[in-house]
Amino acid sequence: MASFTNDTAAIAAPQIDIDETINRLRSKKGVESVTVLTKDGRVIRTTTSPEHSEVQGKLLSRLIRDTAEIVQELESKDELSFMRIRTKRHEIMLALDHNYLLVIVQSPQKE
Repeated sequence: MASFTNDTAAIAAPQIDIDETINRLRSKKGVESVTVLTKDGRVIRTTTSPEHSEVQGKLLSRLIRDTAEIVQELESKDELSFMRIRTKRHEIMLALDHNYLLVIVQSPQKE
């Protein structure tokens, strides 16, 4: 079973069962980590080290904020909801909500 960091002092977790969702996502083939962040990058739950999650949260929340602004400028009636970044080593999937950011890091499938 994965261990989770929980920063309840920073923000109250949503009333849904976050741990169950994280465990379900974590069990998928290739998934290395799952992190739930506030929109400003504060860690709510993570399956990786708190230090790594904090850095990841700050950087990815900045990327999402900038990308969302670009999407808004390109099409004022649209908004960013999902983003996928693929590198040679990882694939990072970012799902946005009005208050939260879900980050899933996985190893790309071998083709």
